[in-house]
Amino acid sequence: MELKDNFSLSRLFITKDVTIFVDNKTFNIRLKPIKDWYEDNEWNSTYHLWTAPLNKIQPLYVIPLKSQWDKITLILFQLGAYDKYRSIYTTFVKYLSEIIPEIEIDMSNKQLIVNGITITEEIWEYILYILQYGQGEKVTKPLTFDSEEARQFYLAQKANEERIAAIRQNKQGDADAMAKILLSITYAFPSMTIDYLINQTMAQIQWLQKHAAGAMSYEVNAQAFAAGNMKKGKKLEFFIK
Repeated sequence: MELKDNFSLSRLFITKDVTIFVDNKTFNIRLKPIKDWYEDNEWNSTYHLWTAPLNKIQPLYVIPLKSQWDKITLILFQLGAYDKYRSIYTTFVKYLSEIIPEIEIDMSNKQLIVNGITITEEIWEYILYILQYGQGEKVTKPLTFDSEEARQFYLAQKANEERIAAIRQNKQGDADAMAKILLSITYAFPSMTIDYLINQTMAQIQWLQKHAAGAMSYEVNAQAFAAGNMKKGKKLEFFIK
């Protein structure tokens, strides 16, 4: 199976849809703007449930989890029938339909299907990769394997690495960090309003933040150049290269 995508920051300024290519077939997934991350706590919780390391989520399940894919299939096709898991089932169906607009849930065959493509564990891992990449997270593109044994060995190794990372991670974030980032962008690029920015993805915000810092640095250097205060031999370089 060959998996590819057309993700690019430039395209995200036009559309939040990303096309995933599965051999000779395609389907789209729709990325969420940061506005949804702050206004929709249910989506925020669902995303973190889908992407969190297995050891953090296992206590929520009565059945052992072997992969990220199990989180979805166990709820949709087994546990969702019980009252305890009914609300999680409803939430999963809601956001699967928003993220993958053309998805079909085949309860009789216990499959997720989109545009004639049966979503496998490998494809689901790729979907999560695009969601996390769009959120600006540092993620590695999922690997493809020649055999099921090789894939299982990789997943076991990855699970161990996630357990180690979870032990090491213990940080408290700045509650106003996003507001500060958006203000720095609007300062550098006044035509971009807060209302505009909150409808972009986190990956776009991080890209704009990087160039906002470069733009402000360029402005300071341009003023110094105009005043004749630049160091001898130093050239004024534009912030976008």
